[in-house]
Amino acid sequence: MKKNTLNIAAALRGPWMFDQQSALSFAPLLAHLIKGDTSQLYEKIEARYVNSVISPSGKTLTSGEDVEEGSIGVIHIDGPMFKNGTWWAWGSDELMAMAEAFDNNSNIIGQIWRTNSGGGQVAAVAPYLDFHANRKKPVVELVDICASAAIWKAAPADFIMAENDISSAIGSIGVMTELQNWDKYFEQIGLEIHTIFADQSSEKGSAYADAKNGDYKKIKEELLNPLASKFQETIKKHRGSKLDLNVDGLLKGKMFFAEDAQAAGLIDGIGNFDAAIRKVKELSAVQDFMNQ
Repeated sequence: MKKNTLNIAAALRGPWMFDQQSALSFAPLLAHLIKGDTSQLYEKIEARYVNSVISPSGKTLTSGEDVEEGSIGVIHIDGPMFKNGTWWAWGSDELMAMAEAFDNNSNIIGQIWRTNSGGGQVAAVAPYLDFHANRKKPVVELVDICASAAIWKAAPADFIMAENDISSAIGSIGVMTELQNWDKYFEQIGLEIHTIFADQSSEKGSAYADAKNGDYKKIKEELLNPLASKFQETIKKHRGSKLDLNVDGLLKGKMFFAEDAQAAGLIDGIGNFDAAIRKVKELSAVQDFMNQ
């Protein structure tokens, strides 16, 4: 598969939402990508490791096997979230195409999304929200790490379940950004850059220009604060009365281990894959009863 640096540039475009630990882990790879170095990348794993189908008896079906009535679709959402798929990462567009295929399959009663992600591109969230707005069948989120952009996309699920009470952590409902000033580096390599704006375009890029000079007012008002408000609105809308808004830091970027996340209303329960399967079956049965 052609390793096209253009799709790397597209993948890195726009703001990101990570919990800080995940951001630090991703930073070395990001530095390589910014320089156009793809040597640290591997081709993305095969689709059969990203999505699968569980039969009513609990058997994982292999490719080519008939999907029995009452089966459950499973999608793995691991690592940094990207909007568009590349040769080295599955994108939200591809994952939600899988979700739509499950939702439209008459033999599949619902889905489990196995999430282990500290966040990713802000743009990666919208395809998930669009899917949720139009889906017909239950979705259960089974999460280990579910932070920042990952909890944003998880919020509309019918049930959010931490997969254990040891490592599972949920939250980081907040927005931050980091800007790199490359001016000194460019000077060292003898590169002089002139940025010229039309007379009619005095505000173009001004928030970033101000931030580069140490004035963060505009970038907060025009980018970070609106995103944070939208993020909080989505969480409050979908978690509703379950949320304990009195919990310190709940909507301000704090991370919570599973038990505390459940007490705060960020998740609905703690279990495992088998428990998630039972929950999908339960939700599907309730839906069938309500539709009679």
